[in-house]
This record gives sequence, structure tokens and C-alpha cells, in this order.
Amino acid sequence: MNNPSAHASRVLSIDVFRGIIIFTMVFVNELAGIANVPEWMKHLPANVDGMTFVDLVFPAFLFIVGMSIPFAIQARANKGDSVLEIFKHIALRSLGLIVIGVFMVNAESGYDAAAMGISMPLWTLLMFISVLLIWSNYPKTLLPAIALGAKLLGVACLAMLWWMYKGPNDTGMTTQWWGILGLIGWAYLIAGTLFLITRQFAVPAIQFFTLALAALALIGLFFALSKTPLASVPVFQTLANANNNHTHAAIVLAGVILSQLFYLPNFATNKFKHYLIFTGVIGVLALASWQVSPISKIWATPSWALFSVFFCCVIFGAVYWLVDVKQHRSWTVLFEPSAINPLLVYILPYIVLSLCGIFGFYLRPEMFNAGVSGIVWSLFFACVIMVIGAGLTRMGLRVKL
Repeated sequence: MNNPSAHASRVLSIDVFRGIIIFTMVFVNELAGIANVPEWMKHLPANVDGMTFVDLVFPAFLFIVGMSIPFAIQARANKGDSVLEIFKHIALRSLGLIVIGVFMVNAESGYDAAAMGISMPLWTLLMFISVLLIWSNYPKTLLPAIALGAKLLGVACLAMLWWMYKGPNDTGMTTQWWGILGLIGWAYLIAGTLFLITRQFAVPAIQFFTLALAALALIGLFFALSKTPLASVPVFQTLANANNNHTHAAIVLAGVILSQLFYLPNFATNKFKHYLIFTGVIGVLALASWQVSPISKIWATPSWALFSVFFCCVIFGAVYWLVDVKQHRSWTVLFEPSAINPLLVYILPYIVLSLCGIFGFYLRPEMFNAGVSGIVWSLFFACVIMVIGAGLTRMGLRVKL
């Protein structure tokens, strides 16, 4: 089945939505180090029934990953890739995200600085240099042997860093948790594979309802399973413990569904009607699930997932109305570059901080460590990162898994 706008290289409303999410992610990551900010600007603890806009950033990124999946897969199909080749691509992209996520998590905690052969900031910088060597999009004018050599150098460097890493009691790197990128990788693998399978359905409506049912099952089934005696059975215990991955994959699938409703020709003629129905149904399901499931990002509860999808639908609807319907596009300039190079913009702050650590320089002035001044600093920092990312993108540096 052909997917919407298969011939279009970019969709501006999706790019702008992605750019807003990246900007907000950089902002809230910097804001996390600021003291005395309002509670609604922080992640809520796991046992608090509720969510802030900060708790929406990660699921919004999952959602936008889903919105992009139909276009990415259709582009590969247009090039003549078989289903197996497309699945290999999905699996390799997922693996890349998981590997980077695990390395980033171990760079943040779990290491024994005294036992490391080099300082942690230097280890972290070399790790990101390796990431750039492996996953940068090299110009076609570059000799293939040079590009391959750079990638192999990056792989060798990552292997060396893995070997050098020392945790407590001489342990090595561990999957303490998968990291943000790792969680996105697992969710992308599950959702991308499901979409690839249902894409073979001849009737779009059947594909739509299959994906919708799969998303609801992923949201609720494993959460419910963890509350039953079956959770003590090893196989079911493994599934229940992986609840986060399944819930995250459901959010990705919700993005796939909304993308189909907006851009698949079979649905596009009544896109606003379908959008309102879908958003309304999600809102009702979110409220209903809230009666039996607390809202918790950390626990990846059904109500958190459904409310996240609902708010993502509302925000994307507003972006689409402004950008594509009203043609108000001048304000999108800040967000477009990060939309086409999101991974680079995401890791840029970590690269900057590792450089500061190497040279013993504290980036944030002390007067901006708390309160309103800290919030202003975080906004300024996010804008600077976006500008740097835009400049590096124009210079040809692009990280693409």
C-alpha cells in the first residue's frame, strides 16, 4: 500500500513539530540543573499522579518518530528496497540508538573515576567523536574508502572506550537503563516492525484499525499483566518488566496513525474530521484509564501514555493549522535546522559540557543557577544550541542513523 506524500522529501509541519520538541528537550535538560524553579517545570516523581510539560517531552519525541515512519519506509520502498531490506534498516537504526543510549547512560553515572585510565569528560568526548565518525552522513564526493575507514575508526574507538570503562568493583559498562535514545530505539524497533507488517494490507482502513488495536494492546496489556499472578511466571515476568518499551512503542504507533490520517490519500480528503475523531477518542480513553491507572511517566502507565498522545495530537494540530493552513512560516526558521538533524542537536549540549569538563570551565555563570535567571539562561542555552546546530548542518555535518 502506498503511503502519503511519498514523493515529498520533507513535510514542513512535521519538521517544525520535531524542531519544537528538540528545542524543548534541550531547554528542560538544562533546566534540570537549575534550583528553585516551579514544580510545573520539573519532572514529577513516579508516585505522584500527574504530569507536567516536562513529562511530555520524551513521549512527544516518540510520537514524532512515529509520524516520520511512513515517509521513511515509503522512501526506501520507492528506491526498490524489499521488505526484508527495510526491516534490516529498521533493526540497524534501532541498534544504533540503543548503543548510543547505553554509552550515554554510562557516561552519566556508574563509573569509578579513580579507576578510569582517562578523565570521564575526555572519555565522554571521545565517545561522541566516535558517534560522529560512525553515523555522520559523509558527502558523496568523498572516496568510499575514506568514509569506510572513518566509520571503522569510530567503531574501534567505541570498542576501546568500552574496554577502558571501569565501574565499582572493577565492573564494566552495564545497561543501568537504556537511556533516552535507547528507549527510543526499542520503541522504534517494535513500532516500525508492526507498521512494516501492516503496510502490506491492501485496505488502508484495515491497516489503521490493526495499528490502533496494537497500540491499545501495547499500552494496556503488559501493564495489566504486571498486576496479576501471571507476573510471577518467568516468561510473563519478562514481558511485564519490559512494560516501558511496549508502552513507548504504542506512543510511536499513535504517531504513525496520526501521520496516516493527515497524509494518506485515502484519509486526507476528510483529514480534519478524522483528526478530531481520533483526538477525541484518545482524550476519552485517557480520562477513562485515569480512573484505574495513575499518571506516571516513570512507570509508563496507560493514562500517562494516552494523555501524552492526546496532547501531542493537539499540539501537532495547532502546528499544522499555523504552518500548512494559514501559511504562517516565518516563525519556523529557528526550528527547521534541528528538525533535519535532530540527533546532532540532541548530543551537542553533552559535547559542550564534556569540553567544559576537560578544560575545567563551568559554563553556566553562578548568578544563573537558580530561579527566574536560571530559566532565562536555559532558554538562552537552548537557542544557542539550535543556532550552533543550524550552522553545523549548513556546513554539511549531519548525523543520520
